[in-house]
Amino acid sequence: MSRSAGRLGMGIVVGGLLAMGATVAQRELMRRAGSRLIDWEAVRLIARRRLGPAGVPLSAADRTAAEAFYRETLLRIEPEVAAAIGADLPRALETPAVVDRLEWIDLNLATFEQLFARVEQIVAAGSAEVDTPGRALARILNRSLGNQQLGWLMAFMARKVLGQYDVSLLAAGPATRGRLNFVEQNIVATAAGLRIPLDEFRTFIALHEATHAFEFEAYPWLRDHFAASVAEAIEQLAGDSSGLAGRLRSAMAGKGGHWLERMMTPAQLAAFHRTQALMSLLEGYSNHVMNHAGERILPGFAQLHERFERRNEARTAVERAVMRLTGLDLKMEQYAAGERFVSSVLATRDRAFLNRVWEGPQQLPDLAEIKHPDRWIARIEGSGANGAVA
Repeated sequence: MSRSAGRLGMGIVVGGLLAMGATVAQRELMRRAGSRLIDWEAVRLIARRRLGPAGVPLSAADRTAAEAFYRETLLRIEPEVAAAIGADLPRALETPAVVDRLEWIDLNLATFEQLFARVEQIVAAGSAEVDTPGRALARILNRSLGNQQLGWLMAFMARKVLGQYDVSLLAAGPATRGRLNFVEQNIVATAAGLRIPLDEFRTFIALHEATHAFEFEAYPWLRDHFAASVAEAIEQLAGDSSGLAGRLRSAMAGKGGHWLERMMTPAQLAAFHRTQALMSLLEGYSNHVMNHAGERILPGFAQLHERFERRNEARTAVERAVMRLTGLDLKMEQYAAGERFVSSVLATRDRAFLNRVWEGPQQLPDLAEIKHPDRWIARIEGSGANGAVA
């Protein structure tokens, strides 16, 4: 065999091996790419790693003492909030759960994973493109980036969240109970930073979360409606990603409103605004009830509340940037808009009239009515006795 023929033969063998390897690598790439948008275990590990020393578990003794305090405090809070709202709970609030930052991450990632599963189904159903190694590689890279971003955000939030009423959106129904979570390490650190006695601050946080529990558990229809609103907003956002890159560029360059709203399609924006209106009402009504019942539960409540609000005004530039980028700043606007709505209604009507918001979904204010309460008042006064709008 000539040397050139030998080289050709070896080239064929090597070429065959390379082709086989490329096929195997391609199959492996497609297998690894999968269809998941996020690797949840990777997010969990990233969040835990980014927490660093702040991720120490809560001791059993601290947890036991805190849970005993919250149970006793909620027993004092329940009748006062019931009187302020004008409704009784069908059952007592669930036993409060005291969690550390690591547990808060795990609890919220479980909810996120189920919400993202809905998004993945919608994205998969709407994709008619044949999968290719290039698209598989893009999914891997996008997932890796998404893992890092979400892991960082979860670690950031795990240091900030004080209390949380988990409304159990994904298991909505008449038998579903919410869960009151208290992130004890953050509560202790914030109380120390504000120089507020720990038990007073614990009571303050428990009062706010208890009012949310009342809203959802005194009016059982609300959980189903809230779950449906969130699901609709998610489906709208996931179902139409056409032109997303162009809308994102325009949103970042534009003015007026929040950048997240500027990048949405009209249908997406409508669904988002329905959720925003409901959140504004929930937060504003909760703050109003908290202020109404606070002094009877916690002497010096007004001064404590003012000091806590000043904390929100003293956020660092990094915190403000993160809140703006993630849309968390919209939540702060919800408090203010919702409180103005509640105060405006009570300035001209009584509490019984305000509480008509809880009669059913058709009585809820939309975002325009949140901003202009007189419109909601006029609509409700024009409703028939059966609650249908005239």
